[in-house]
Amino acid sequence: MTPSSKLPLGTKLIYAVGNVGLLALMSSSAFFLMMFYTDIALVPPAIAASALLIGKIWDVFNDPLFGYLSDHTNSRWGRRRVYLVYGAIPLFFATILLWSVPPGLTPTVAFIWIALSYMIFDTVFTMIQMPFSMLSAELTEDYDERTSLIAISMIGALIGFSLGSVVMPRIVATQANPSLGYLFAGALYGAIAGAAIAFVAWRIREPAHFDQGNKASLRSFLSSMRIPFSNRPFILLVSAATLARLGLTLIQTSLMYYVIYRLGMGKENVPKLMGVLMLVILLFIFVWKLVCDHWNKHMAYVSGLLLTILSLLGFVILHPSDPRLVYAAFGAIGIGLSAQWVAPFAMLPDAVDYGRKQGALRQTGIYFAIYGLMDKIARTLGTVSIGWILAWYGYLPNVEQTERAQFGIDLMFGYLPAALLLLAIPQLLRYPISRNAHAQMRKGLPAVDTPSRFL
Repeated sequence: MTPSSKLPLGTKLIYAVGNVGLLALMSSSAFFLMMFYTDIALVPPAIAASALLIGKIWDVFNDPLFGYLSDHTNSRWGRRRVYLVYGAIPLFFATILLWSVPPGLTPTVAFIWIALSYMIFDTVFTMIQMPFSMLSAELTEDYDERTSLIAISMIGALIGFSLGSVVMPRIVATQANPSLGYLFAGALYGAIAGAAIAFVAWRIREPAHFDQGNKASLRSFLSSMRIPFSNRPFILLVSAATLARLGLTLIQTSLMYYVIYRLGMGKENVPKLMGVLMLVILLFIFVWKLVCDHWNKHMAYVSGLLLTILSLLGFVILHPSDPRLVYAAFGAIGIGLSAQWVAPFAMLPDAVDYGRKQGALRQTGIYFAIYGLMDKIARTLGTVSIGWILAWYGYLPNVEQTERAQFGIDLMFGYLPAALLLLAIPQLLRYPISRNAHAQMRKGLPAVDTPSRFL
């Protein structure tokens, strides 16, 4: 069997299991961690936010660090799998620590506790998540098989996202004491994630490489960080994906404001609309996989962005009042967004291959680290800018908004995200790796890998 051979369906499904655990942890902390700190642990909001900011700053730096370390790891467990093997149990305990804040802490001690516990959790999480994501580039080198692997793995990601965002409050509610409820939910999700990662490590063997990593050093780390910036397809993909992520973060963060203050719907409708959005994304993942199979990945990505742009502009221009039209419009947005869950992640391994064509050693970790770094920066900017926009346009909570404030909400939900997605399209149109180009490129690549196998 050659590296271009099809992956067994079992391998793809097992890889998707890992995404279930990781996305459950990621989404639960994104949706509920701040509320747990302020409303349950009774930590002042400014203290909790400042402590998390310390963790977020560390989060920006540890992606490149673990990407580089993984590229330069030599072990009998491989370069990627070793982190899954030894990280599963620490992830369980780090998750418990994240959702444990002793009562009665002074503000200073609470700041230190939250900052340290989040940094410990984020370090273990990144140590696992980065090598896990790199496997998607190395389990197969086939252009279409990568799309298939990503599509199936994103089903696991959506299941995990739903567990963290929808199911967690129900788990917390099973305990009379909310503090114990969050601790129980955190322990449960930590166990699920640890078991999922251990299962992936047990059942999947990563390909062997001739270009095993050299001894790590600060000098070689800095040299490795420069390599992706000479890779034109990678730069085009990262710039487009970063613009798209910034726009999508604006949509996600401003959704509640738009539903309540522009559509005049109650807060209880937000979970319903999110449910419609996630269901449509789930249903259309394999539609976009088929589009990628019969077209080129970057053009499928462009098509999804265009559909999202048109849906957003229709929303903010027409302001539909009929609930059926609102749900239909959210469904249209979901169809476009579904391409974002497939195309860029399937394109990234191809861009890594292009770097090897240029004669560089396989530096998968650095490529994925820089991609993840830009994604996190975009998420942070998108979240923070919402507050700036609301303040600039005179938003006041829990009252009818002025026309100026209403335009600000339209701006951050529709016009600005649409503009950012539109700016991403020219970058994708210049992306040079089509199916045929990738096939020609692979002819000049050394066959250094043996395929993964489903045990």
